[in-house]
Amino acid sequence: MAEEKKKILIHTADGDHVGSVGGHQPQQALRGMPGKGYWAAGAGPDGLPPAGRGGAGLSGVAAAAWGVAVRALRSDDASLQKTAEELRQMTDYMVFQIDEELRAREPLDRRRVEENVTRTDLDSALRVASDIPNEIVYIMCRCIELMKEVVDKGDDLTACSALAAVHLSMAAIRCMQAELLSYAKIMDDDVFGYTIVREAELNLADHQELVDGLVEELTRRLTRAKK
Repeated sequence: MAEEKKKILIHTADGDHVGSVGGHQPQQALRGMPGKGYWAAGAGPDGLPPAGRGGAGLSGVAAAAWGVAVRALRSDDASLQKTAEELRQMTDYMVFQIDEELRAREPLDRRRVEENVTRTDLDSALRVASDIPNEIVYIMCRCIELMKEVVDKGDDLTACSALAAVHLSMAAIRCMQAELLSYAKIMDDDVFGYTIVREAELNLADHQELVDGLVEELTRRLTRAKK
């Protein structure tokens, strides 16, 4: 029986983006793993490739920081609560995608150690593995959009958690870009390789001004005023 997946609509500045959440559990699920578990998984003898595993860990830590920022919000504003709830859903969805990223990379990990792997089989595995990194970039950017809408309503705890989350999200995005570059480099299909790399680049470029402004604003709010 095919796995049934729940659809989720992600509202981004670039338009709506439909994602799906399923119940698949890879061999090494990261969902619910303590922070040190992410890095232990990547540092272990079977932790491949480091960029993807590191990006998954950073995404998980970023989700935790976004969660702290949301919980720090104290307001009866209905519109604020709606945004905070969407942000909570996005962090849950992102943590699900961490497991999906590992699942999607399983065929590639197998192909890499096969002695007589064909070019067709390798390219097919590369296409599957490249699917989730761009999804994680979407989610990280959407979380940043949402936090921009609510961050001025919170206190210093919200600002501190949000600033940490922005930096962690950007680090996760960079890791996903590194992973996409590594896939594109060995793909036979140059057009497909260029497309997956460019998609992440464009999504980040569309949000760079927002990221820079948010970092500047949050840093200013947390800086001690001169006497």
